[in-house]
Amino acid sequence: MNNKFSLSLVCSALLLAGCGDNSKSSGDSTAAPYSDAINQSLARSSKISFTLLGSEADVPLPSFFLFDTNDHTLNIPLDANSTGLLNDPKVAMGEVDGWSTIMPFTINVNLPIDRTLKNDVVMNETTPFSAHLNDGVKLAKVDVDLSTGVMSNFTALTAGVDYLVVSRDFKTINILPLKGLDPSSDYIYALTDSIVDSADEPLGTSSSYAALKTTDIDQAGSLDLPQKIIHQVEALFAGYGEVSSSDEIIYSSWFTTASAGNVMQKTKAAIATSINPEIKPDGVWKGTANPNNISKDDLNSLYAIDADDTGVNFGDAVTNDPLFSSAFGTDSAVLLKDNYDELLTKASNLDSIEVYRGTVKLPYFLSDQVDGDAWKMQPWRSGMPSIFKILNTLSSGSDADKAAISEQLIALGFTSLPDQLLIPQYQALLVGSELTLANGNQLDAERILTQYSAVPQIRAVKEVPFIMFVPKGIGTDNVPLLQYQHGITNLKESAYALALSHISTAVQTGKTPYALIAIDQPLHGQRGLSEEIVTTPSNPTVFMNLEYLPVARDNIRQGAIDGMGLRYAMNYVAPSEAAFSTVNEDNVSLIGHSIGAITGISSYAVANTSLNNPVDPMFSYTTATLANPGGGIAPFLLESGEFAPVIKHSVVASSIEEYAIYWETKCIADRLKPGDCFNKFYGDVANKSTKSIIDETLASFTYAAQTVLDNVDPLNMASQVTGSVLGIQANGDSTIPNQVSTTPTAGTEPLFKKLGLVNSTSDTSGTRVASYFDESSNAKHSTVITPGSAAEGLAHAEMSSQIVQFTLTNGNSDGSLSVTSGLLDASK
Repeated sequence: MNNKFSLSLVCSALLLAGCGDNSKSSGDSTAAPYSDAINQSLARSSKISFTLLGSEADVPLPSFFLFDTNDHTLNIPLDANSTGLLNDPKVAMGEVDGWSTIMPFTINVNLPIDRTLKNDVVMNETTPFSAHLNDGVKLAKVDVDLSTGVMSNFTALTAGVDYLVVSRDFKTINILPLKGLDPSSDYIYALTDSIVDSADEPLGTSSSYAALKTTDIDQAGSLDLPQKIIHQVEALFAGYGEVSSSDEIIYSSWFTTASAGNVMQKTKAAIATSINPEIKPDGVWKGTANPNNISKDDLNSLYAIDADDTGVNFGDAVTNDPLFSSAFGTDSAVLLKDNYDELLTKASNLDSIEVYRGTVKLPYFLSDQVDGDAWKMQPWRSGMPSIFKILNTLSSGSDADKAAISEQLIALGFTSLPDQLLIPQYQALLVGSELTLANGNQLDAERILTQYSAVPQIRAVKEVPFIMFVPKGIGTDNVPLLQYQHGITNLKESAYALALSHISTAVQTGKTPYALIAIDQPLHGQRGLSEEIVTTPSNPTVFMNLEYLPVARDNIRQGAIDGMGLRYAMNYVAPSEAAFSTVNEDNVSLIGHSIGAITGISSYAVANTSLNNPVDPMFSYTTATLANPGGGIAPFLLESGEFAPVIKHSVVASSIEEYAIYWETKCIADRLKPGDCFNKFYGDVANKSTKSIIDETLASFTYAAQTVLDNVDPLNMASQVTGSVLGIQANGDSTIPNQVSTTPTAGTEPLFKKLGLVNSTSDTSGTRVASYFDESSNAKHSTVITPGSAAEGLAHAEMSSQIVQFTLTNGNSDGSLSVTSGLLDASK
């Protein structure tokens, strides 16, 4: 992906007001009094493309140059055609507090017309490897003191192990993280002149970089800080022996990765505040944290559970459930009833499965306003001013602003500034507050959610419907509870099949079954906002929201917080609730499938993160099963057989006029589905030039989308997971790919590796295991919920068996998990 930005915007991003017309930082002249090494580098034929001035301005990504120093978010320059709204992916990236941990770095190279980068690629098993590229790129993790800018704790990463350097076109250098970088972390990287072109000439540096690299000229004003950063980066690589001399370095940079889970963790902490009898929810969600003025009574009803007084026999419930029949058909309902009746004849210890419906009151942080499409345009917003902006004002604001902000902070309860702004218990004082500058303007009116402003505004209290399946019979007087989070375009009623399978598996193997409970994901099923605004197989983009990427991210956040909220609500089940009379609300496990496993990993990680001993059991899950999830959401979606064509259609139709006309004039008339239209256009109609434009458009979209989604990406949440995990993968999954060809960290397998799951064919004694169902098992993406064909029957039965065992042993705590290896792939 090429990333070229105009100088004026790059300058404003870094507050470089004096970039101006400075010959030392632009152009191709080598007349400046540089060292011999720099002048020699500038004279080379092929050079790194890094330019701060003019129409050819080009800043490699990621880079500190494109950070907003006011609030620590990305500040991506916009072109003249930008809407300036969040439906521009570059604007959307401004909602993020750092760069992606998994997306490739991109460094363009200026080459003579008759040259490319040297092609010395050899195959290292199945991976193409270039020795000179990987020798010529250095990457390290550092700690940065933001108050002083000093970098410390240099830790070098290893090429070929932690990252891989590739060039698919031999004109652009890409650095691929192989394991994913750490969230909320600082990294530096450097390119050296051991990288050569096809004439074996070393690459040189650019004039803009030379102006920062030189030690013979002290840059003043706006270039002072960037020069100090570059000097420090180069000195670290030289000082730690990664290069023999900084003269070798032809480009370097520093960047910060996005935070992950901070907003959800702080939301949980805010929720937990109301556990204190003296602080009710209306005391948490107050002021600017409650912009819609939700009433005290509604706020204080949060997490209330209300269920049917009596259950309905499973067979009667499924055959008379219009939601189930509408989604899955009456034949499926009859089949489940028949299977249930057959189970009762075989299982003497099971009297019935009772189906209960009810509601749970949960906080809604998204917009639910249909008018003006606010539901799809408005992401979560912060219920507190940014600590980063406050610190900036206190350190570099006007004397009047410093005094005004300090006075207001003292009134909120701060007594030692700025130190207490870094302490969580004092940060909580900011929730609901509005700070104003000396001129009366609000500080942080934008209220973008970052790690520095991580508590969201509540926009509604939602009465969320749930469905629950409770086994009745011998020994079922205190059964555990399994919480089910369904996949995208599905709905909670898919739990009928899951519950019957799990309860049947348990009782037929002599085990006491557990109960199951499920709610719809946001914008699914009964939580749709209208007949049109509901996520269905034919309309997946309601939840996916390709148009407004920050809202897509926050739909995932909402799903994760909803899941954790349902778990937390179990603490408030009234003794009079008959539905829960035989359920142990203290022993709750989780199963997530597909997007439900993606929201589920966040629900599980956040719920099980310790706050303090009295509170922790009220949130924590016993164990979790993650079925067919994936990390690297944007890359895997662009390689998903199920979703990629629809996504490509949506992105390209809004970006490339030739395809938009084709869609309007040909495909609509021929009644082609959007995905089929795109495939036909790309495969049969588009010429080479148009395909190149499409590929570039999709690559740019993927980069932007993943950057925005990084805050909630499962790969980034994986390191926060504590406790036992069972992973399940279907070979060749066409919905969430096992692996992604373009991104080593995307798909199911890299996520399971990050979670530390051990292949169950080699060892079933641990509490973190994964079962990789092989091709011969005929397992598909949704086999774990219900088999789509008779051929999937064995795989479905094995999946149910493993989940039941794992859940009933509290995450294989006794090491007794038994698997059928003949259905599994031992090579993973």
